[in-house]
Formats: sequence, C-alpha cells, structure tokens
Amino acid sequence: MFNRLIRPWNTLTPWPRPGDLVRELSGTMGDGTHPSFAGQEQRNNSQPSGPSWRNDTGRPLASGAWLEAHHVAKLPERSAFASRIAERKPRRIVDLGCGTGLWLQLLSDAVSPDCELLGIDSDEAALASARLRATAWPQSAEFTALDFETQANELPDADIFLAFNVFPYITNLWELLATLKSKIRPGGCLIVRQYDGALLRIGPMSDRDRQLIDLSLMASVAGSGQFKHYDLDRVFESVASSSFHSKEIDFEVFRRVAPYPPEFQNYLLNTVEWTRRHISDEARERLDAWHLKTGHANATSVQSYFMEVDLVAWLS
Repeated sequence: MFNRLIRPWNTLTPWPRPGDLVRELSGTMGDGTHPSFAGQEQRNNSQPSGPSWRNDTGRPLASGAWLEAHHVAKLPERSAFASRIAERKPRRIVDLGCGTGLWLQLLSDAVSPDCELLGIDSDEAALASARLRATAWPQSAEFTALDFETQANELPDADIFLAFNVFPYITNLWELLATLKSKIRPGGCLIVRQYDGALLRIGPMSDRDRQLIDLSLMASVAGSGQFKHYDLDRVFESVASSSFHSKEIDFEVFRRVAPYPPEFQNYLLNTVEWTRRHISDEARERLDAWHLKTGHANATSVQSYFMEVDLVAWLS
C-alpha cells in the first residue's frame, strides 16, 4: 500500500530548530484582499518570500508541494479510506479535481487491475504529473483537462465519482450533483470529502490567542474571492438536499498529538507558515509564540496537538 510514495518522509523539509525564523510565504490575495488587511498584505509582500503553494491555475494551497505534504501526513487514514472504496469493486472511478493523482495512486494499489482510473482537472501541469505517476499502474489510467462545472455533460459514466475538496469552487452545486447522479452506473455512488478552515485547531493555547488568530485569519481569507476554505455549510446543505436516494453523511476527524511522526511534521509546519502569512501582526506574534513553545519540539515534555475535520458523504 505504501510502496509508491512520491518521496520518502526523510526527504521532507527538516523541522525548525528552536530560535529559527519561520520563513514567509509569497503570493498575494490580489484584488480580493479584505480591506481591513490590505495594509498588512502590503507589508508582508516586502518580506522575504518562499513557495506560494499555488497551482498553475492560481488556486492557493493546490500546488504539488502542498498537496504532497498534506497527503504524506495523512497517508494511513487515506489508505484506509481507499480500501473502503475498493470494497465496492468498481470498474471505473472518476476523480473530479484529481490534481497530481495522489488519491488515484492509492486506489491503484487497492482496486482490481481491470478498474479504469480517470482523472479530471483544469490544471495542465498537475495532469502532466499525474500521467507520469500513472505509468507504473496496472490499471488503465487517463487524465483529461475539463471544467467539470461548465462541461459536466462531457463527463463519462462511472461506478464511483470522487469529489474531494472541490465543491466550494462550484457555483451551482445542485445542478452539478444532478448531472453526476445521472452518470452514476447502477450500484455506484458519488463520494464527497470537504475540508473546512474553521474546523482546524492547534493547541493548547489560551482562548484569547485562539480567538485572535482564528478571527484574523477568517477576516483575511474569507474576504477573498480566491480562498474557498469556509464553505462547508453550503456544501453540506447541497449534499443533504440533493436528489440522491441514499445519503450517508458524516464527519471524519484527523488528529495528531505530540510527539509527532516525521511524516506529519512538514504538513504542520506548512500550515503554521501559511496561517501566519495571512494574519495580523498581533495574531502572528501569538502564533509564533505557540510555535516556538511547542511546534519544534518532539519531546514528550512539550505537548501539543493538531486536529481538523472533514465532511464525508457517500451518495447513491
């Protein structure tokens, strides 16, 4: 199951030592910057920059590097989920917003060699990486550039459609859901997974510091037209009110408690770095203080935790 990782965990960015400065990230909020943070954004842009974690379509937190760190950190849970999908014995799986093919790679390990694996995305660079990744798969794999909101009628039929962290980018979810329902083969299903920024939590920290950081980040990010990280309620409502006959809707908690495994540390560091790039100066000081106290330490004497929640729905 773990034989085809993109790269081993020991090649990831080292965990920062006490006293190290957390590097700033590049990339701006563009015209969508919340007015209250326009000055903050301008100040941040003058600081040293690192990776922006945007893909070639400009979507934030969608670059191959970010998705890889995210994937490696959650590999045990994701592998178990892929096994659940494989239990349905699909003959064709279509991954909407497949990116570089990370989920399809896990499914390649889990499903029958005669199952077709199809990836759909609008990012040509990501699709090129996915095609390269798929060369060793035993299944037939195809990757297509398509806007599956405006060109949903061009999607093939499938036993299973995957829609993982893509629905916030869809304007008319009800229409897309209806189209996908019409393309699901008998006995098949649509599987939805959706992350939400408001349900990510690190700690421990004081209530005051948490509120300061969370409200600062939400004001900065939710006010942008580019970031779609606070749309869980709309996704839930659309899924729950869809015309599917069977709806299994639940929430899945991802958690890690220090000392953190090496394969998780890069994801935590990236999350902290990205957060501090978009919050106020005061909030950044509090986040840095938390990180210096707990983030770099793996000793059991310094305890911390990371937790986030995904909406998970199986629709048929």
